[in-house]
Amino acid sequence: MKQLTIYMILFSCVFFWASNFIIGSILIEHWDPLTVAVFRLIVIVLFLGGISWKAICQTTFTRNDLLLLILAGILGVSINHYSFYASLQHTSPITAALILACAPIVTSLLNKMIYHESRNGIFWLGAILSFVGVGLIITKGALITISIGKGEVLSLITMLSFALFLIIVNHLSLKMSAQSITFYTNLIGLLVLVPFSFTILPQTNWQVAMPYWLLLILSAIIIHGVSNLMWNQQMKEIGSTNASLLLNFEPAIAMLLSALFLKQFPTSVQIYGSLLILVGILLCIYYKEIKILLLLKRKAN
Repeated sequence: MKQLTIYMILFSCVFFWASNFIIGSILIEHWDPLTVAVFRLIVIVLFLGGISWKAICQTTFTRNDLLLLILAGILGVSINHYSFYASLQHTSPITAALILACAPIVTSLLNKMIYHESRNGIFWLGAILSFVGVGLIITKGALITISIGKGEVLSLITMLSFALFLIIVNHLSLKMSAQSITFYTNLIGLLVLVPFSFTILPQTNWQVAMPYWLLLILSAIIIHGVSNLMWNQQMKEIGSTNASLLLNFEPAIAMLLSALFLKQFPTSVQIYGSLLILVGILLCIYYKEIKILLLLKRKAN
């Protein structure tokens, strides 16, 4: 019963993360992407600072840690947040969600390059299938003909910046708490974006209806605050591998919510691409287990 509760909590986190694609599409109809990113980061920093102030004040870090925090804040917050909201101006939430689904594979590939982690043929097959799936989606089925739009490019930037962010955070987590890393990276990301927003904020529409302001504030707290903290806490109970399986539901949830609230339905190309991505992700996650099963089958025969 306890394990079921844990999985339900983790699934709710994935659900809220998937809803961000739809919420982001709604918010950019009323504000500029940079304005949305800055407003939400202000809310996130205030929320995280309020609930984790003691842990934040007790955090100590070296000059190297500070440089990594700054790099993580620029990549994983400033660039990631802006490119995410900007991409939703030019592409559908479904396409953005499917491209972002490849972030774990790209992270693993980068770890291979940086830390020389071993990978077998099954992993590489999964990676190829996933990238073919992404290729189908961003070229709208024309793999040979280049027809990549601005929204797809921005979604790729979102995915790549997030993958690099995960690697840096994984290194920092050996010395710092999750609360401190999350707070400082968001604070740095906000400080980097603020100067760019000076030309945008005077043009900001402050007459937006109250429900949209509430949506902006509450979604920032729930999606980037509560959900992140709940995920980090519950993931320790069942392991990162088991927890990461639930992330595969994110594109499917985004598709469902997009159909319900935005009346945007997946195309046949997006469906085929998502299936390739899903198969590829499963192969990449279980490449060791699959190899062992194949070896056992050979011995049995």
